[in-house]
Amino acid sequence: QQAQQTFGVWPCLWQLKVSEALLKGDKDVICTAGTGMGKTLCFWLPLLFRPDGIQIVVTPLNLLGAQNATSLAKARICAIAINSETATLANFTYRAIIVSPEQLMKPNGDFEKRLKCSLFTARIISIVIDEAHCLTNWGEFRPEYKELQQLHYILPDTIPIMIASAMLTRDTLSDVCQLLHMHPDKTITIWHSSDRPNIKIGVRKIKHTLNSYADLAFLIPAGWKVGDPLPPKFLIFFNNIQDAINAARYLRSHLPPEMRDMVKWFNADMSTKFKETELGQLIVGEARGFATTESFGMVRQHHDLNDKVLLTTGRVWTYQISSLLANGM
Repeated sequence: QQAQQTFGVWPCLWQLKVSEALLKGDKDVICTAGTGMGKTLCFWLPLLFRPDGIQIVVTPLNLLGAQNATSLAKARICAIAINSETATLANFTYRAIIVSPEQLMKPNGDFEKRLKCSLFTARIISIVIDEAHCLTNWGEFRPEYKELQQLHYILPDTIPIMIASAMLTRDTLSDVCQLLHMHPDKTITIWHSSDRPNIKIGVRKIKHTLNSYADLAFLIPAGWKVGDPLPPKFLIFFNNIQDAINAARYLRSHLPPEMRDMVKWFNADMSTKFKETELGQLIVGEARGFATTESFGMVRQHHDLNDKVLLTTGRVWTYQISSLLANGM
């Protein structure tokens, strides 16, 4: 009932089990569930039962942190997304702190000071690592992810670590648990199916050279002009930013000059504010397609894209495809 009053939803049994485990604090928690199933609610439910409690959520993208802070503000829970601009001691008074691994594990940073303060750690309910598969997938180019292995040595035994993801394969889960020193006898796993019956997988044979991007031409109907029905929305995923930019430019060349802004590239090099604006245009239909990278898959889960989205993949690794399917695209 408290959840319904605060968040406007009735939690499911599995969400209550996750929250109960975090509040007990005697075991780490593994939570696997498909995107949109409600993992994020599990992060915040414990705050309803610990009025002085703090939840710390580690997120891979600043944009996700900002989205979480905004949604919590609507529920009248004081939250802040900590980044390089907001990492000040004054901002550790919030009840929900969303932070990147870089800020959390920064040597001699404000977090390090706070985590050594018993008055602060006594209020921490748990530390949640969202999109936990990133620990292994992104650890090579974001080394702070691997530094998270120190958490169990820094934190008191009373603070559990929770990992959450829609795509924890058996091998990935094993690697993550080993990295974070999560022992089976002190870990509880709560699994909710990530099956997506609305997804259909199709394969198109490549007929042209990859760097021509000509195999993507079907996304824009031949001869399309202003006044014709709008093309269906689409997302094209690439392994690198330059390929995404080149593909978007190719598709834009198939549109009348005044309509070329319907197709854009979207990547991590853009500012958070700019990405929010661009995403909003896709949601309302002003934009029809993005050429993007894997990071959009995580951003997408926090927004409502009711239209059917046509997913095509360009040179996408196997684990990325599984990620996108788990995210319900």
